[in-house]
Amino acid sequence: MRHLVSLAIPNDKRYIPLTLNLIKEAAQLAQIGQKDTIEIIDASRELLYNAVLHAYPKHMNGPIDIEIHFLSHGIEITIHDMGLPFDFDRYMASENEGGLKRIRHYVDELRFVNLGKKGKSFTVFKSHPIDFEEMVFRPYSDLEDESPASLKPASIQIRDFEPGDEEAISRLIYNNYTYSYYKSLFYYPKRIRELNEKGEIASIVAQTKEGKIVGHFALVRISDSNIAEIGVAVVHPEYKGKGIMNAMLGRIQQRAKEMGLDAIFGEALMLHPFSQRANLHHGFGESALLLGIVPNTVSLTDPNAVRTQKRAAVLVGYKILNKTETRAIFVPKAYKNLVETIYANNHLKITTPEVKKRPPLNLIGYELSDYTQTGTLIIDRICSDFTHTLRHYLHLLYKKHVDMIYADINLMQCNRVDEAVKILKEEGFVFSGILFFRKGSDDYLRLQMPNSDNVEMRQIVCHSDFCHRLLDVITAEFDAF
Repeated sequence: MRHLVSLAIPNDKRYIPLTLNLIKEAAQLAQIGQKDTIEIIDASRELLYNAVLHAYPKHMNGPIDIEIHFLSHGIEITIHDMGLPFDFDRYMASENEGGLKRIRHYVDELRFVNLGKKGKSFTVFKSHPIDFEEMVFRPYSDLEDESPASLKPASIQIRDFEPGDEEAISRLIYNNYTYSYYKSLFYYPKRIRELNEKGEIASIVAQTKEGKIVGHFALVRISDSNIAEIGVAVVHPEYKGKGIMNAMLGRIQQRAKEMGLDAIFGEALMLHPFSQRANLHHGFGESALLLGIVPNTVSLTDPNAVRTQKRAAVLVGYKILNKTETRAIFVPKAYKNLVETIYANNHLKITTPEVKKRPPLNLIGYELSDYTQTGTLIIDRICSDFTHTLRHYLHLLYKKHVDMIYADINLMQCNRVDEAVKILKEEGFVFSGILFFRKGSDDYLRLQMPNSDNVEMRQIVCHSDFCHRLLDVITAEFDAF
């Protein structure tokens, strides 16, 4: 459970002892131990004096906001001000040995966030030891079940969405995530009903014989393409372990075929192996590992999931439905073996497309995701001034302060894919994977680049051998920088 204590003080050093006493009491309440309590106080003292004495210009009054978060695995303290802008990266790269640099010796994690017009904040985190003898492990969800054999058809009905289900679906999301789920529209029952009626999403529910909605799964249509994402998958905590999730996934696939979709894909959270295993069991072919796409505000209720304070990764898997067997693509030489394996994973053969004479113009744009706070470059064609154009769009995304930037290269139209890959790698991008039918009927190579320190790079759980291979390639490319 997560609890929050907040305090606001003026930028006056006389209030610092009061604040430190509160933090001391909070650390003791969090049971992090005497040595760790001293260290979290030392770290907080550095941040408080820095904020009170240096955040605001001299003779200017301003607030200092302190938030103390009690987490299941430690304590987190955030200090926020509306003072002068600060270049954290430049400071940490400088030769200065004091001040903020000392903090990293005291705590498990130090984070800085530039909030633009909303000021800036520093966050420190200190974990407490976990008593494994008292911890009871249980599956993250019934996706761990290999089949719906444990499901009693007489007691649970799997059916398509009907008007009136929407409030129960919102409550299921809340029961699993409280208010941390990043696809926030699912907290609005009216929006769920409207989108199902428009065909933009197709919900499947699990209902008991008494009429209680205890499970939800959805197809979310992708604009500019005839595919859908499977997701928003939740089961009421009291009904997990009964095969409900797998039964809904079976119906989801039937529904996708009835809708005439070219493909469906799922994003398996990489904080546990269960959804990865379920996707493989249902015939999905692994195609991409996306770092940092899950906001760190998402909170899992299951204790068996890996814990992280950073943005988490997903493993993308596809299932091709339109009987396509061959795809004509320009294969990037730098990733030839990986790309060929990904197509084989999805039962697809590769041929070389005809090189067509195209106008001497770049065809590049970008997309922003409000849900995930990420930006994506869309590269369909490049010409001689590609580097200049690319940096222009990268600068636009930098100004949006997104945490992750992806670059999607059209493998069916961009015959200069090797050049595009080379330039993007020089800018700091690394491999991610293949997105089938990304726009229209075209496949795209995805590269990725963190634009923040708040991206999880270590706490990543892989189930399959190919997932480990993807992760090894991505890690090696980052280490080469």
